Amino acid sequence: ISGLKLRGSWGSIGDQSVSSSLYIPTMSLNNSTWIHNGAKDIYYSTPAAVSQSITWQNIQTLDLGLDLTLFNELNITFDWYRRDTKDMIVGAEGLGIGFGTTAPKGNYGSLRTHGWEVAINYGHMFDNGFSLSATATLADAVTTITEYGTATGISGWYNGKTYGEIWGFEVDRLYQNEDFARDANGNLIQITTKDGYKAYQQVDSNAPTQGYLNSGSLIFGPGDVKYKDLNGDGVINKGSSSIDDHGDLTVIGNTTPRYEYSFRVDMEWHGVDLGIFFQGVGKRDMWGSSSLTLPGFNSSDGSMAAAFANDFWYETIENGQVVDSNYDAFYPRATNLGASSTGFNMQVSDRYLLNMAYLRLKNVTLGYTFPAKWMNKVNIQKLRIYASLENMLTFDKLNGVPVDPEVMPGYSVLNESNYNSGRAGVGTPAFKTASLGLQITF
Repeated sequence: ISGLKLRGSWGSIGDQSVSSSLYIPTMSLNNSTWIHNGAKDIYYSTPAAVSQSITWQNIQTLDLGLDLTLFNELNITFDWYRRDTKDMIVGAEGLGIGFGTTAPKGNYGSLRTHGWEVAINYGHMFDNGFSLSATATLADAVTTITEYGTATGISGWYNGKTYGEIWGFEVDRLYQNEDFARDANGNLIQITTKDGYKAYQQVDSNAPTQGYLNSGSLIFGPGDVKYKDLNGDGVINKGSSSIDDHGDLTVIGNTTPRYEYSFRVDMEWHGVDLGIFFQGVGKRDMWGSSSLTLPGFNSSDGSMAAAFANDFWYETIENGQVVDSNYDAFYPRATNLGASSTGFNMQVSDRYLLNMAYLRLKNVTLGYTFPAKWMNKVNIQKLRIYASLENMLTFDKLNGVPVDPEVMPGYSVLNESNYNSGRAGVGTPAFKTASLGLQITF
């Protein structure tokens, strides 16, 4: 052990990145559509309710760290931290339904982030002139709501909610022909389920039904998605979408990048240098919202990803006989969502949730620096030529879905507000670039 240092810190700071008028009951000026004496009437809106006392949010951070050096060459840095946002500004709780307006905002909430980071660096110069430097990093963090008024819906904020969580159904498999009963003419038999929805009669009378998820003319049948009955009540639904009653919905993923990592290696020997940099994310989920990320998103777009077109459930029947089929498909029979990101067979579910984990070769650079004794003869201090490649290799788990794993729906470098109507993967992906360079120092 060449060096060892233990670190610890705690700090608190006020967060003033909130509206400066939350404590003021303001009224907005508007023009009415009514006209009196040749001019529109003017009216003022009713002022919102405000809290009698409100202050900045209070952010407290605790950090514990370790710096360790081994053999004078291997450096390890580790940090564990906890970040609490106290007095978070949220709506007041405990107000009756007859209060008459939205709840006033005040310092009633809080959230907590736990995280850690580790970095390892190694450097060595060998006796033959070969130098090596390597760095690896890994970090993770999770944010949880610890207090948030009386919110009870799973789509909003609630006590214990993990930031970025995705609620959805778990998929059993795709329905097949043998799952359904047929009449004497071979037609599916339509029934009304115990919860009052249309459905096709299943061979297994105890099988759960999902008529609640019917949409338009779609009644779930062969080739459609069969969801799991997680609460065991015999019907597939979302309940009231509250914490206490969310039907068969469950947390199936999270949009927050987890286990962000990178590693870099730099080598040099007799003027030849090589640098390689990889970067990636170990865990991140996303629900599709475009024709490139969600099968059947919108037929009027005129195109779809080949991953969808080549692997969907179908059967071709001629003269009463099946002449072609794809019963083992990953995607269900073709339906059109009409530019919606959920519905029909594409209820938010674990089967079609996109795994956005990836490893990308961000950069590899190979160069050569000419010997100084050569350059001195032509009055050049340093001459280096190099070739560089960026974003040339990406390893992901998207199974052919043509989307950049670093994509953020609704965001681009030029527009951070609802870019491309929030559709994922239809903007500009990361460019692959190759370049040659010459560096001269006189």
